[in-house]
Amino acid sequence: MNDPIRGVSTNTFANIPLRAPILGVPPDSLLEMESAGDSWYNGLEVSLTKRLSHGIQFLASYTFSKTLDTDGSDINSTSSGNALTLGDQNSPRQRWGRASFDRTHRFVFSSTWSIPSPPGSVPRTVLGGWSMAAIVIIQSGSALTIAETNSTNVFGISEDRAQLSGTCSKNQLVRSGAVESKLNGYFNASCFTTPPTIGADGIGTAFGNSATGIVTGPGQANLDLAFSKTVALQWPLERSSLQFRAEFYNALNHPQFANPDTNFTSPTFGVVSSTAVNARVGQLALKFAF
Repeated sequence: MNDPIRGVSTNTFANIPLRAPILGVPPDSLLEMESAGDSWYNGLEVSLTKRLSHGIQFLASYTFSKTLDTDGSDINSTSSGNALTLGDQNSPRQRWGRASFDRTHRFVFSSTWSIPSPPGSVPRTVLGGWSMAAIVIIQSGSALTIAETNSTNVFGISEDRAQLSGTCSKNQLVRSGAVESKLNGYFNASCFTTPPTIGADGIGTAFGNSATGIVTGPGQANLDLAFSKTVALQWPLERSSLQFRAEFYNALNHPQFANPDTNFTSPTFGVVSSTAVNARVGQLALKFAF
């Protein structure tokens, strides 16, 4: 080093406290709040609407988009000051990547249908007055950042991103196959490694070189359904009615998995341990209007 810090001219793991900006404050405990960063969004939106006619209406919407920013690894907690930005905080270029809320594809379909009543008084009483509503959501997974607890980082920042091993292409970072087949190993662990050693002591390590949002989590496909039947009554008023309603969330009981553990140093790295949507839930309701 040509410009020693407090007389220290080498970078080692042991002399991190002497190279800290403020003596006595560890580098990863020093917080600075500033309004800075970059964000970029491009998207294609397509929608198809059918207005109510013959008892049916629907809205179908599709979005193909990409969002990039400089703090996509943890945008919510970072902006509120509750967490550190992963990796080299002085390098916006290294932090540039897909935002944590980025989803490439998202399709939403919603519809209501008043089922035609059959002729005849008895069939109409039993089969008439029914209606159905449905909401379908199909979307790709959110962008994920592979983190690492870099405990020997020569700059004293342990909250880091993993180092790419250089043996895999981007398409190989996530194992192929259905999500159910990789619940215990969503990522290809051989594609990641620990950061290289750069300290003069042979211990201190550099920052990891993986970018933010380099992998995509599990997608979702969900169907919610609602059925209702309205029966007209003449009591206590002429326009009184009794409505029965049945609602089913995640009607197909399709497992929709949450994101896996993204910390490379965690013993559960790549393990999917929960679901993003509950199992099928049904509820019944009865409404009397007068």
